[in-house]
Amino acid sequence: MNYTDVMNALKTASLFDLFRLGIAISHEVENPDRIKAARLAFKVGDTVSFFDENENGLRPGVVIEKNIKYVCLRDEKDPYRIWKVPYCFLNLGKVNTDIHCQHREKLTKNHLKIGDCVGFNKDGRQISGVVTRLNYKTVSLITADGHRWRAGYGCLYKIIDADLAKRIAELNLID
Repeated sequence: MNYTDVMNALKTASLFDLFRLGIAISHEVENPDRIKAARLAFKVGDTVSFFDENENGLRPGVVIEKNIKYVCLRDEKDPYRIWKVPYCFLNLGKVNTDIHCQHREKLTKNHLKIGDCVGFNKDGRQISGVVTRLNYKTVSLITADGHRWRAGYGCLYKIIDADLAKRIAELNLID
């Protein structure tokens, strides 16, 4: 499924349309047949990816226990962290979960994830950094020199800067 196309189609939906679709989707997410099929698609010890809504992206985890409605995963990035997530969080089909914005479209929380490189203009100078947190109205980011900033989604633009991301990762500046 192309999530960018779905989000573009939803832009013309009314608030009621979105609410109604949300109810229909929640019924499908709770469908016992779908949950059973997901539960049977992997076994304990397998590595799966799951969607972390705080990071707005996928995380890898090793299955340590399967329950009726939830699966327990050991986080591959942080082996001391255990996640208990519903089966609907699992990306068993290895689907690309990114939502891209159209040319000249302002960024929203759906377009960004933790670790993305972004930039914004502050008093005529360009500030660039790596996203550390997605807040309700703003993004928290950190620059290569360790300065922390918060900027509104509408002020940001995505940048491709592998050096910036690497420098920040080396300095362990991301929480």
